[in-house]
Amino acid sequence: MEFDLRRYLRLLVSWWWLIVIGAIIPTAVSYYFVSRQPNLYQAKVVLMVGATLKQQNPSASELGLAAHLARGYAEMVRYRPITSQVIKALSLKQSPDTLAGQISTIVRPEANLLEIYVTDRNPQAAALIANALADELIRQSPASQTQGEQQRFVEEQLNSLKAKIEQVQKDIDEQKAKLSTLTSASEIQSVQENLASLEGVLSRYRAEHAAYLQSYAGESINQLTVVEPAIEPRSPIAGKKPLILGVAAVAGIGLALGGVFLIEYLDETLQWDDSQEQKLLDWPVLGALGHISSESGKMIGLALERSPEGEALRALRTAILLQRSHQAFQTLLITSPGSQEGKSFTTASLGVAMAAAGLRVILVDGDMRKPTLHERFDRPNVYGLADLLEPSASEADVESLKGLQDTGVDRLWLLSAGNLPLDPTMLLMSPHYPRLVASLCGRADTVIFDGPPVLLAADMSILAAKLDAIMVVVAQGMTVRNQLHKARTVLEGNEGTRVLGIVFNQVRLRGQSYSYYYAKPHRSSWFGALLDRRTLGGKPAEPMIDDPNRLVSLSEAAERLGVSQGTVRRWARLGRLSLVRGGLRWWVRQSDVEALIARETPGRAGESAASRTDSVRKWDVPFTSTEEIRFHVDAEAR
Repeated sequence: MEFDLRRYLRLLVSWWWLIVIGAIIPTAVSYYFVSRQPNLYQAKVVLMVGATLKQQNPSASELGLAAHLARGYAEMVRYRPITSQVIKALSLKQSPDTLAGQISTIVRPEANLLEIYVTDRNPQAAALIANALADELIRQSPASQTQGEQQRFVEEQLNSLKAKIEQVQKDIDEQKAKLSTLTSASEIQSVQENLASLEGVLSRYRAEHAAYLQSYAGESINQLTVVEPAIEPRSPIAGKKPLILGVAAVAGIGLALGGVFLIEYLDETLQWDDSQEQKLLDWPVLGALGHISSESGKMIGLALERSPEGEALRALRTAILLQRSHQAFQTLLITSPGSQEGKSFTTASLGVAMAAAGLRVILVDGDMRKPTLHERFDRPNVYGLADLLEPSASEADVESLKGLQDTGVDRLWLLSAGNLPLDPTMLLMSPHYPRLVASLCGRADTVIFDGPPVLLAADMSILAAKLDAIMVVVAQGMTVRNQLHKARTVLEGNEGTRVLGIVFNQVRLRGQSYSYYYAKPHRSSWFGALLDRRTLGGKPAEPMIDDPNRLVSLSEAAERLGVSQGTVRRWARLGRLSLVRGGLRWWVRQSDVEALIARETPGRAGESAASRTDSVRKWDVPFTSTEEIRFHVDAEAR
């Protein structure tokens, strides 16, 4: 699981540019269209369905019925009979369907309230349309169309009965007061008869009032009343621009990630992974080489420079020498499954690295179909391997290695491919070939052949038959796993073939493990570049010269002393160095730097800066044991 997580993280780092583009493009497009949309305003009108909130004791059934009616009116307000009448009344230009799209509703069932929202570019038009919709909905409701007269009649009867009930109650109170003052039996009996008659009338009035009141309450459930009319909105509604842009960015990132994972899923090319020991098809991975220029100067200096690419080349050289300590070999064939995978570059670079280690190395361009090794060293290809294998070649030429060229690198020679033959396969079957290999081994400690691609040339198997070991070069992100599998089948089909392992080429070697040792602090801004001027006059500095009074920058002093600039500043605070203020920077006298060297590193005073450049330790003898190789590797590092 840990390996998979790291793989996905590296995948995101490798394709970060596609993910960024996937987020920027849809976000920019969405912003363009969203920014062109006008501001929208929204007005709200509130209607109450029924009159249950005005009653003292509304029943649950009445509340539920009013809530259902409110949901019905919420749908009805968008129908064509309502919208058409509003368009006609306000002389609007939009169609009923367009107006319906501007309307939204919310039902509050706990209060039997219906909220109608109208959205429009004009705030005044939004308020007018909302109020017009409410009025038209009320006008077309049943209470407005069929029950208006009935409701008014019931209200009149209720008011009349209320007045009669009050009058009868007043008469009853007067009779009761008169009864308390009477003494005559006949008068008392007459008043009591009147009270009984009045109470009967009062009871009848109250019964009628209750009946009319119940009728009024039942008829008022399906009626609409404006609770809050719409007013002109002062500010536009909050748009969904941030949400739209966020969704567009997330969708773009999702599509980019999907594309990345799809590409990686369909990608069958080999990938270098320096986080763990690798094996491909049971072959060990010996190392990786970075992608550098094919210019001969850069390639020759690769083994001697302090860089991730140079360290990778030296690591490959050490891995090969360790393999050699287990099972000695003198001839090595470098090949690849296909073309353009860097086998010639690997051959040339490894030859330079071996020569820098003190070994006598001969490079042989065995690719007699498309030779390029001579161009790596800027050498001509006039006479070489093909000419020595011709039947007409003399044994003396073969034994003396006629055509062997000096590459310009100490202990490194080149035998180019020579005049290209018509049939390299038959040429390699010449009896001169074994004698040539023997002559090469007698002249050098290591002979490295640049062979043709395994899958493109049949003569590769004949070339490998007389050689001790084979190394296969694959290109990062170019060589397909199926090609390597086929190459393995071909190589293992030759009896006695020994494959040392696989080397990755064109690998990006700028990871954390490399930058720890080789990254140099630098200023990337123009101001930092200005501060890196080496003289007070603003001109670039010249190399350190023997001028005791010359002022040098802190970076120059640090380079001369072999320490960091922070250490130079700390030594200045401790009094070991004296700083001189000049402009915006601090400087050090060259005499003070040399005095410090003379005082604290006896024997190195007066040594020039050029003589202190790093160089690779030269190994003068071939190695025969793992311990000896590791000893020299440690010595080189020191």
